[in-house]
Amino acid sequence: MALVIEDLNENKTTSREKRNKKSLLALPLAFFLFIIVKDAWLSDDAYITFRVVDNILHGYGLTWNTDERVQTYTHPLWMLCLSLVSFCTHEFYYSSLVLSITMSLIAVALFSLYLARSALLATLGIMALAASKSFVDFSTSGLENPLTYLLIVIFMLVFYHGQRKEHYVLWLALIAGLATLNRIDTLLLFLPALTVVFCQFPGWKSMKALLLGFLPFLCWEAFSLCYYGFLFPNTAYAKLNTGIDSAQLFSQGIRYFISSFIFDPLIFVIISASMLVLLQQKVWKDLPFLIGMGLYLLYTLNIGGDFMASRFLTEPFLIAVILLARTSFPLSKLNWLLTFAIILLFGIATPNSRWYPLIKNNTRIDQRGVADERAFYLDATALVKVEHITLWPNSVWLREGLQAKQSGKHVVVRSTIGFFGFAAGPHVHVVDIWALGDPLLARLPEGEAQDSESIRRWAYDASLTNLPGLPRWRIGHFTRSMPAGYLETLESGKNVIHDKQLALYYSKLQEVTRGPLFDIERWVDIWKFNTGGYDYLLSHYSQGVHRL
Repeated sequence: MALVIEDLNENKTTSREKRNKKSLLALPLAFFLFIIVKDAWLSDDAYITFRVVDNILHGYGLTWNTDERVQTYTHPLWMLCLSLVSFCTHEFYYSSLVLSITMSLIAVALFSLYLARSALLATLGIMALAASKSFVDFSTSGLENPLTYLLIVIFMLVFYHGQRKEHYVLWLALIAGLATLNRIDTLLLFLPALTVVFCQFPGWKSMKALLLGFLPFLCWEAFSLCYYGFLFPNTAYAKLNTGIDSAQLFSQGIRYFISSFIFDPLIFVIISASMLVLLQQKVWKDLPFLIGMGLYLLYTLNIGGDFMASRFLTEPFLIAVILLARTSFPLSKLNWLLTFAIILLFGIATPNSRWYPLIKNNTRIDQRGVADERAFYLDATALVKVEHITLWPNSVWLREGLQAKQSGKHVVVRSTIGFFGFAAGPHVHVVDIWALGDPLLARLPEGEAQDSESIRRWAYDASLTNLPGLPRWRIGHFTRSMPAGYLETLESGKNVIHDKQLALYYSKLQEVTRGPLFDIERWVDIWKFNTGGYDYLLSHYSQGVHRL
């Protein structure tokens, strides 16, 4: 009886502590919500996915150009979430923002309530997340980051608190599998922790749990192979199949880190602090997450980073914040106040902090080709300016898309395709010189764009390409040459590409992207494309391409 009373008293104490913690965290969580709502926006890239979702809702399938099956998005799970919400609301702007804000807030709330060691450490973590320009920016934007944040927090919650629960391995595998389905390269963040868990619980039961957990991702890959003909998004071929050597990409990755540090130094401070503190304390249970962060950062370096400042750094930043909030490092009131003051300093003093209105400047894209993406689209899609856009981006690219829709043209060549493609509608075939949405151009080496008007449209100062030591390409924007006869082929429906081998290659590719799904010849072509059986048809054309 005494033991029962003792347990009841302990439960009461625990419940009281939880209530007190929730009360203490209400203000910082409200501040975080205020910041991400105030700074909510959508990127041009988000409208690439919106066009796919719009096509789904209107019965055109999971397509970008409705006359061919090409995966232009890198986040299948996020795309499906947007499709579900948009199906219910019949609009995209508010649907995307509300979904993003809700997921970001739930992620931060779960972290602060259930992962942080104390309310004071949770407060520091929330304020650090709110002080990071990058984390605030990509808590909306229309991209998949908020869903990744939520899955990271849930994974760590299960990892630390669910070990004694039934189906522990299955839940971890399922969460990691969903994160991989959301964006495949985030698997690197979860892989070390999954490896450790499998070593702790070896055997067929754990192997079966891992397979079941990744079943949604495996099912998507099977669907992708059947529907699109390829296992990976078209954007992967467009951005990785460039002919640019790995040393140049690694060098650009370093430039990306430099630009991101200048843009949002707090991210690097927190990630470095988490590694130093946790290694000093020798908290080995946290080591898998440190390794995952390291693998992900190294991967980011190897691919040349990104053109959006710090976009690929917000996920390891969130993990670092969680690890620091869990640490048993001694934290006196004085140390807490000092840390809080430093975070406030970053939030206030960092140039163009998201805590106050963005000051317009001419350095939205730096000399390394890395952009303050929100600043670039602030006037077009920011929530605070929604009365001026009537739910449509206030962008010349969107107006040009509407003009293309009204012109009756069937085929249009573009570079920036998000706003334009969404406004142009399903009956305009958009040829993307950056190859994100074009299956043939994505498989050709980078070359000199023949359309000078498209180069003029680049969100990039062309004079920067003359600076010594910098590449004459912008990361994520690899221009493809237009093969002679390709536009005529798209316009007429007859293959009149001049290069005979390339014409044969495109005929085979058409069979994959436009042919009947279950035709035997199509499946033969799918096998050959995915095993390199048709690569020889590109060799003659590739040798004649002039490189930038």
